[in-house]
Amino acid sequence: MAVILLTNDDGYDALGFQSLYRELLKIKEYDIYAIAPRTEQSGASHSLTLKRPIRVEKIRDKFYSIDGTPTDCVLLAYHDLINKKIDLVISGINHGPNMGSDVFYSGTVAAALQGASSGIKSAAISLSSREYNDFTHAVKYSIGLIQRVLNSEIQNLVLNVNIPDGEIKGEKITQMGRRIYHDKVFRNGETDDVMYSVIDGVLSYTVDANTDFKAIDEGYVSVTPLKLDLTDYDGIKKLSDYLKQ
Repeated sequence: MAVILLTNDDGYDALGFQSLYRELLKIKEYDIYAIAPRTEQSGASHSLTLKRPIRVEKIRDKFYSIDGTPTDCVLLAYHDLINKKIDLVISGINHGPNMGSDVFYSGTVAAALQGASSGIKSAAISLSSREYNDFTHAVKYSIGLIQRVLNSEIQNLVLNVNIPDGEIKGEKITQMGRRIYHDKVFRNGETDDVMYSVIDGVLSYTVDANTDFKAIDEGYVSVTPLKLDLTDYDGIKKLSDYLKQ
């Protein structure tokens, strides 16, 4: 029986998370543990809680809410809450896309990366629209993907999966596209010497060939393999040559 950890960054009561959880429970070959943040942690990236106790509340058997980040959820599951080998970490289904350089900010992707850093096959799954509330197609696709990932002999597998709205034409293996952030910061108030600022802005992107953005624009699921090693290997020689000058 495959042990699957289901987590997210939208919170344990999020519709996408709950929709996938209910369908996974129907599959007798899976042993499902749901361990997710108590509150929304979007944008938490790979942050974790240090130096303070983390409240863990048992909602029901094998279902916990965590007063912490998505990374906390995976760490607590791995080291404490699941006393057996975890075969797969699934993070999602997220409300909204995680494409291009979103992966550096995303708590959804961070949970999958944390699973991978612990030697567990992992996938972050996101629905591309924040407003779309029917997860039927996304859940159906995710169930099929989960079985394929479990059956895969590929080691150190970590996937960033984005699913288009509505009907799915198919899937494409993609690379990270280029996300453009038009960031804005505005002062929201000021009292004495204390200022309150809000970070906001508009997101856009470029639709280049073979990217996650291109696949989603054409109605395909984007499946992007990620890796934990951020080393710029091409830059090593350039930097070495420069420093030796």
